Amino acid sequence: MRRVFLLLPILLLLMASCELYYEEPVQRGTVRIVSIGITYENEPEEVADPDNKEKDQLRDLPGTVYDARELSKAFRQQVLNAGWDSEDIEVTLLLQEGTDHTQETFDDDLGYASRDHLENTLATIAGLAAEDDLTIITYSGHGIEETGELLMAHTQTTGTVDISEDSPIMVTPEWLHTRIKPIKGKKLLILDSCYSGLFIPESASSLSWVYDKGIDDWYGKYFSDEEYQIPSLVVLTASADSDSYEKKFDDHSHGVFTSALLEALGWNHTTLSIADGAPPSARNGLLSVDSLYKYIKKHQVYPVRWSIFTMDKPIQHPMVTGGAMDMLLFRY
Repeated sequence: MRRVFLLLPILLLLMASCELYYEEPVQRGTVRIVSIGITYENEPEEVADPDNKEKDQLRDLPGTVYDARELSKAFRQQVLNAGWDSEDIEVTLLLQEGTDHTQETFDDDLGYASRDHLENTLATIAGLAAEDDLTIITYSGHGIEETGELLMAHTQTTGTVDISEDSPIMVTPEWLHTRIKPIKGKKLLILDSCYSGLFIPESASSLSWVYDKGIDDWYGKYFSDEEYQIPSLVVLTASADSDSYEKKFDDHSHGVFTSALLEALGWNHTTLSIADGAPPSARNGLLSVDSLYKYIKKHQVYPVRWSIFTMDKPIQHPMVTGGAMDMLLFRY
Protein backbone atom coordinates (compact mmCIF):
# COMPACT_ATOMS: atom_id res chain seq x y z
CA MET A 1 0.00 0.00 0.00
CA ARG A 2 2.88 2.37 0.81
CA ARG A 3 4.30 1.79 -2.65
CA VAL A 4 0.98 2.73 -4.20
CA PHE A 5 0.92 6.03 -2.33
CA LEU A 6 4.53 6.70 -3.32
CA LEU A 7 3.70 6.10 -6.98
CA LEU A 8 0.65 8.38 -7.01
CA PRO A 9 2.60 11.69 -7.09
CA ILE A 10 4.76 10.35 -9.93
CA LEU A 11 1.70 9.30 -11.94
CA LEU A 12 0.02 12.66 -11.35
CA LEU A 13 3.16 14.46 -12.48
CA LEU A 14 3.35 12.38 -15.65
CA MET A 15 -0.32 12.97 -16.41
CA ALA A 16 0.00 16.71 -15.84
CA SER A 17 2.98 16.92 -18.19
CA CYS A 18 1.34 15.05 -21.06
CA GLU A 19 0.51 16.98 -24.21
CA LEU A 20 -2.48 15.80 -26.21
CA TYR A 21 -2.17 16.22 -29.95
CA TYR A 22 -4.30 15.58 -32.96
CA GLU A 23 -3.18 12.50 -34.83
CA GLU A 24 -1.05 13.43 -37.81
CA PRO A 25 -2.71 12.56 -41.14
CA VAL A 26 -1.42 9.39 -42.79
CA GLN A 27 -0.94 11.33 -46.02
CA ARG A 28 0.21 14.92 -46.18
CA GLY A 29 -2.39 17.09 -47.80
CA THR A 30 -2.34 20.62 -49.15
CA VAL A 31 -1.48 23.52 -46.86
CA ARG A 32 -3.33 26.72 -47.73
CA ILE A 33 -2.25 30.03 -46.22
CA VAL A 34 -4.52 33.08 -46.42
CA SER A 35 -2.96 36.25 -44.98
CA ILE A 36 -4.91 39.50 -44.66
CA GLY A 37 -3.35 42.90 -43.99
CA ILE A 38 -5.16 46.27 -44.11
CA THR A 39 -3.55 49.69 -43.60
CA TYR A 40 -6.80 51.71 -44.03
CA GLU A 41 -4.81 54.44 -45.79
CA ASN A 42 -7.35 54.74 -48.62
CA GLU A 43 -10.30 55.85 -46.51
CA PRO A 44 -12.47 58.15 -48.69
CA GLU A 45 -12.53 61.88 -48.14
CA GLU A 46 -15.13 63.21 -45.71
CA VAL A 47 -17.76 64.84 -47.93
CA ALA A 48 -21.03 64.09 -46.14
CA ASP A 49 -20.23 66.61 -43.39
CA PRO A 50 -17.49 69.11 -44.38
CA ASP A 51 -17.48 70.54 -40.86
CA ASN A 52 -16.61 67.18 -39.36
CA LYS A 53 -12.86 67.18 -38.76
CA GLU A 54 -12.82 63.57 -37.53
CA LYS A 55 -12.14 62.23 -41.01
CA ASP A 56 -9.82 59.50 -39.83
CA GLN A 57 -12.39 57.15 -38.33
CA LEU A 58 -10.13 54.19 -39.07
CA ARG A 59 -6.63 54.95 -37.83
CA ASP A 60 -3.86 53.93 -40.22
CA LEU A 61 -2.06 50.73 -39.25
CA PRO A 62 1.32 50.73 -41.00
CA GLY A 63 2.39 47.31 -39.72
CA THR A 64 -0.49 45.19 -40.97
CA VAL A 65 0.71 44.55 -44.52
CA TYR A 66 4.15 43.65 -43.19
CA ASP A 67 2.38 41.26 -40.80
CA ALA A 68 0.51 39.53 -43.62
CA ARG A 69 3.41 39.27 -46.05
CA GLU A 70 5.96 38.04 -43.54
CA LEU A 71 3.59 35.58 -41.84
CA SER A 72 2.71 34.02 -45.19
CA LYS A 73 6.43 33.62 -45.99
CA ALA A 74 7.25 32.30 -42.51
CA PHE A 75 4.48 29.68 -42.51
CA ARG A 76 5.31 28.65 -46.08
CA GLN A 77 8.96 28.11 -45.17
CA GLN A 78 8.04 26.09 -42.09
CA VAL A 79 5.83 23.86 -44.24
CA LEU A 80 8.82 23.27 -46.52
CA ASN A 81 11.08 22.64 -43.51
CA ALA A 82 8.61 19.99 -42.33
CA GLY A 83 9.00 18.10 -45.61
CA TRP A 84 6.15 19.28 -47.82
CA ASP A 85 6.71 19.87 -51.53
CA SER A 86 6.26 23.42 -52.78
CA GLU A 87 3.43 22.36 -55.12
CA ASP A 88 1.40 21.32 -52.07
CA ILE A 89 1.45 24.85 -50.62
CA GLU A 90 -0.97 27.57 -51.74
CA VAL A 91 -0.59 31.16 -50.52
CA THR A 92 -3.23 33.89 -50.92
CA LEU A 93 -2.61 37.49 -49.90
CA LEU A 94 -5.56 39.86 -49.34
CA LEU A 95 -4.07 43.32 -48.87
CA GLN A 96 -5.00 46.98 -48.80
CA GLU A 97 -2.06 49.36 -48.80
CA GLY A 98 -1.53 52.88 -50.04
CA THR A 99 -4.16 55.46 -50.94
CA ASP A 100 -5.63 54.06 -54.18
CA HIS A 101 -9.42 53.91 -53.90
CA THR A 102 -10.83 53.57 -57.41
CA GLN A 103 -13.92 51.44 -57.94
CA GLU A 104 -11.88 49.15 -60.20
CA THR A 105 -9.59 48.38 -57.28
CA PHE A 106 -12.55 47.39 -55.12
CA ASP A 107 -14.31 45.29 -57.77
CA ASP A 108 -11.65 43.79 -60.03
CA ASP A 109 -8.55 43.29 -57.88
CA LEU A 110 -9.09 39.86 -56.35
CA GLY A 111 -6.18 40.50 -53.99
CA TYR A 112 -7.92 43.50 -52.43
CA ALA A 113 -8.87 42.86 -48.80
CA SER A 114 -12.62 43.39 -49.10
CA ARG A 115 -15.16 41.23 -47.31
CA ASP A 116 -16.52 39.95 -50.64
CA HIS A 117 -13.08 38.83 -51.75
CA LEU A 118 -12.52 37.09 -48.39
CA GLU A 119 -15.87 35.32 -48.73
CA ASN A 120 -15.01 34.16 -52.26
CA THR A 121 -11.57 32.98 -51.13
CA LEU A 122 -13.02 30.88 -48.29
CA ALA A 123 -15.72 29.46 -50.59
CA THR A 124 -13.07 28.42 -53.11
CA ILE A 125 -11.01 26.70 -50.41
CA ALA A 126 -14.13 24.94 -49.09
CA GLY A 127 -14.70 23.52 -52.56
CA LEU A 128 -11.15 22.15 -52.78
CA ALA A 129 -10.11 21.14 -49.26
CA ALA A 130 -9.79 17.49 -48.21
CA GLU A 131 -9.62 15.89 -44.77
CA ASP A 132 -5.80 15.76 -44.79
CA ASP A 133 -5.44 19.47 -45.60
CA LEU A 134 -4.46 22.34 -43.31
CA THR A 135 -5.80 25.87 -43.79
CA ILE A 136 -4.10 28.77 -41.98
CA ILE A 137 -5.85 32.17 -42.01
CA THR A 138 -4.16 35.26 -40.55
CA TYR A 139 -5.70 38.71 -40.11
CA SER A 140 -4.03 41.99 -39.16
CA GLY A 141 -6.32 45.00 -38.92
CA HIS A 142 -8.87 46.80 -36.77
CA GLY A 143 -11.20 45.13 -34.28
CA ILE A 144 -14.26 46.93 -32.92
CA GLU A 145 -14.16 47.83 -29.24
CA GLU A 146 -16.19 45.53 -26.94
CA THR A 147 -17.74 43.54 -29.80
CA GLY A 148 -14.61 42.39 -31.61
CA GLU A 149 -15.84 42.56 -35.23
CA LEU A 150 -13.01 42.62 -37.76
CA LEU A 151 -12.98 45.46 -40.26
CA MET A 152 -12.11 44.61 -43.84
CA ALA A 153 -11.07 47.24 -46.41
CA HIS A 154 -13.80 49.63 -47.50
CA THR A 155 -15.47 49.51 -50.93
CA GLN A 156 -16.58 53.07 -51.62
CA THR A 157 -14.88 56.04 -53.25
CA THR A 158 -16.63 58.89 -51.45
CA GLY A 159 -18.45 59.59 -48.20
CA THR A 160 -17.76 58.38 -44.70
CA VAL A 161 -16.74 54.84 -43.92
CA ASP A 162 -19.77 52.97 -42.60
CA ILE A 163 -18.89 50.79 -39.61
CA SER A 164 -22.45 50.24 -38.41
CA GLU A 165 -23.76 46.79 -37.52
CA ASP A 166 -24.76 45.96 -41.11
CA SER A 167 -21.69 47.54 -42.73
CA PRO A 168 -20.31 45.75 -45.82
CA ILE A 169 -16.85 45.81 -44.26
CA MET A 170 -17.83 44.26 -40.93
CA VAL A 171 -16.90 40.64 -40.14
CA THR A 172 -18.54 39.19 -37.03
CA PRO A 173 -17.40 35.98 -35.32
CA GLU A 174 -20.56 34.24 -36.54
CA TRP A 175 -19.98 35.41 -40.14
CA LEU A 176 -16.42 34.14 -40.21
CA HIS A 177 -17.00 30.87 -38.38
CA THR A 178 -19.93 30.06 -40.67
CA ARG A 179 -17.71 30.41 -43.75
CA ILE A 180 -14.75 28.54 -42.28
CA LYS A 181 -16.80 25.58 -40.99
CA PRO A 182 -17.39 23.92 -44.43
CA ILE A 183 -13.62 23.77 -45.07
CA LYS A 184 -12.47 20.19 -44.53
CA GLY A 185 -9.33 19.31 -42.61
CA LYS A 186 -7.61 21.26 -39.85
CA LYS A 187 -8.05 25.02 -39.68
CA LEU A 188 -6.03 27.60 -37.75
CA LEU A 189 -7.35 31.16 -37.46
CA ILE A 190 -4.85 33.77 -36.22
CA LEU A 191 -6.09 37.28 -35.41
CA ASP A 192 -3.96 40.32 -34.58
CA SER A 193 -6.62 42.91 -33.78
CA CYS A 194 -8.21 44.60 -30.79
CA TYR A 195 -10.79 42.54 -28.87
CA SER A 196 -9.96 39.50 -31.01
CA GLY A 197 -10.55 37.16 -28.07
CA LEU A 198 -14.26 37.45 -28.86
CA PHE A 199 -13.59 35.13 -31.81
CA ILE A 200 -12.64 32.26 -29.47
CA PRO A 201 -15.52 29.81 -29.93
CA GLU A 202 -17.28 27.94 -27.17
CA SER A 203 -16.67 24.20 -27.40
CA ALA A 204 -17.98 21.02 -25.84
CA SER A 205 -15.12 21.12 -23.34
CA SER A 206 -14.55 24.76 -22.48
CA LEU A 207 -15.90 28.29 -22.20
CA SER A 208 -14.02 31.44 -23.07
CA TRP A 209 -13.96 33.88 -20.15
CA VAL A 210 -14.37 36.72 -22.65
CA TYR A 211 -17.97 35.67 -23.17
CA ASP A 212 -20.52 36.80 -20.61
CA LYS A 213 -20.76 33.66 -18.49
CA GLY A 214 -21.51 33.20 -14.82
CA ILE A 215 -19.92 30.78 -12.36
CA ASP A 216 -22.85 28.40 -12.75
CA ASP A 217 -22.09 28.20 -16.48
CA TRP A 218 -18.53 27.15 -15.71
CA TYR A 219 -19.65 24.45 -13.29
CA GLY A 220 -22.29 23.27 -15.75
CA LYS A 221 -19.71 22.93 -18.51
CA TYR A 222 -17.20 21.17 -16.26
CA PHE A 223 -19.68 18.56 -15.03
CA SER A 224 -21.55 18.26 -18.31
CA ASP A 225 -22.23 14.81 -19.78
CA GLU A 226 -21.67 16.27 -23.23
CA GLU A 227 -19.16 14.19 -25.16
CA TYR A 228 -15.85 15.89 -25.84
CA GLN A 229 -15.37 16.64 -29.51
CA ILE A 230 -12.03 17.42 -31.09
CA PRO A 231 -12.49 20.82 -32.76
CA SER A 232 -11.30 21.13 -36.35
CA LEU A 233 -10.87 24.90 -35.90
CA VAL A 234 -8.39 26.41 -33.46
CA VAL A 235 -8.30 30.18 -32.90
CA LEU A 236 -5.18 32.04 -31.71
CA THR A 237 -5.65 35.74 -30.97
CA ALA A 238 -3.55 38.76 -30.02
CA SER A 239 -5.74 39.90 -27.14
CA ALA A 240 -8.70 39.06 -24.99
CA ASP A 241 -11.36 41.76 -24.60
CA SER A 242 -8.79 44.55 -24.83
CA ASP A 243 -6.65 46.50 -27.29
CA SER A 244 -3.79 45.10 -29.30
CA TYR A 245 -0.84 47.25 -30.29
CA GLU A 246 1.67 47.93 -33.04
CA LYS A 247 5.33 48.70 -32.49
CA LYS A 248 8.18 49.62 -34.84
CA PHE A 249 10.78 46.91 -35.24
CA ASP A 250 13.92 47.81 -37.20
CA ASP A 251 12.77 49.69 -40.32
CA HIS A 252 9.08 48.81 -40.26
CA SER A 253 6.21 48.14 -37.88
CA HIS A 254 4.52 44.93 -36.77
CA GLY A 255 1.77 44.03 -34.40
CA VAL A 256 3.30 43.18 -31.02
CA PHE A 257 1.62 39.78 -31.17
CA THR A 258 2.65 39.13 -34.78
CA SER A 259 6.27 40.05 -34.14
CA ALA A 260 6.45 37.42 -31.38
CA LEU A 261 4.63 34.91 -33.60
CA LEU A 262 7.16 35.47 -36.39
CA GLU A 263 10.00 34.89 -33.94
CA ALA A 264 8.23 31.74 -32.72
CA LEU A 265 8.31 30.51 -36.32
CA GLY A 266 12.03 31.26 -36.57
CA TRP A 267 11.69 34.46 -38.61
CA ASN A 268 14.75 36.70 -38.61
CA HIS A 269 13.59 40.34 -38.64
CA THR A 270 16.93 41.51 -40.02
CA THR A 271 17.43 39.06 -42.89
CA LEU A 272 13.67 38.50 -43.45
CA SER A 273 14.29 34.77 -43.69
CA ILE A 274 14.07 31.51 -41.76
CA ALA A 275 16.82 28.98 -41.14
CA ASP A 276 16.27 25.31 -41.94
CA GLY A 277 15.02 22.95 -39.27
CA ALA A 278 12.62 23.26 -36.36
CA PRO A 279 11.73 26.78 -35.14
CA PRO A 280 12.50 27.96 -31.58
CA SER A 281 8.92 27.38 -30.44
CA ALA A 282 8.95 23.69 -31.41
CA ARG A 283 9.22 21.12 -28.65
CA ASN A 284 10.80 17.73 -29.25
CA GLY A 285 10.59 18.29 -32.99
CA LEU A 286 6.88 19.18 -32.85
CA LEU A 287 5.32 22.51 -33.73
CA SER A 288 1.82 22.96 -32.33
CA VAL A 289 -0.57 25.83 -31.68
CA ASP A 290 0.05 25.52 -27.96
CA SER A 291 3.82 25.79 -28.42
CA LEU A 292 3.33 28.95 -30.50
CA TYR A 293 1.00 30.40 -27.86
CA LYS A 294 3.42 29.73 -25.00
CA TYR A 295 6.33 31.23 -26.93
CA ILE A 296 4.36 34.40 -27.73
CA LYS A 297 3.30 34.90 -24.10
CA LYS A 298 6.90 34.61 -22.95
CA HIS A 299 8.60 36.68 -25.66
CA GLN A 300 6.27 39.48 -26.76
CA VAL A 301 7.55 42.97 -25.93
CA TYR A 302 4.48 43.94 -23.89
CA PRO A 303 3.65 42.08 -20.67
CA VAL A 304 0.57 39.89 -20.46
CA ARG A 305 -0.45 41.44 -17.14
CA TRP A 306 0.32 44.48 -15.04
CA SER A 307 2.77 44.38 -12.18
CA ILE A 308 4.06 47.02 -9.82
CA PHE A 309 6.95 47.54 -12.25
CA THR A 310 4.88 47.75 -15.45
CA MET A 311 1.89 49.88 -14.48
CA ASP A 312 2.89 52.50 -17.07
CA LYS A 313 3.07 50.01 -19.95
CA PRO A 314 0.23 48.61 -22.07
CA ILE A 315 -0.53 44.95 -21.59
CA GLN A 316 -1.54 42.49 -24.27
CA HIS A 317 -2.78 39.04 -23.35
CA PRO A 318 -3.00 36.52 -26.21
CA MET A 319 -5.65 33.81 -26.13
CA VAL A 320 -6.12 30.40 -27.72
CA THR A 321 -9.02 27.97 -28.09
CA GLY A 322 -9.55 26.03 -24.87
CA GLY A 323 -9.88 22.31 -24.36
CA ALA A 324 -7.65 19.33 -23.74
CA MET A 325 -6.40 18.80 -27.27
CA ASP A 326 -3.56 20.75 -28.85
CA MET A 327 -3.37 21.05 -32.63
CA LEU A 328 -0.21 19.56 -34.07
CA LEU A 329 0.93 21.53 -37.09
CA PHE A 330 4.27 20.05 -38.21
CA ARG A 331 6.88 17.45 -37.33
CA TYR A 332 10.57 18.00 -38.07
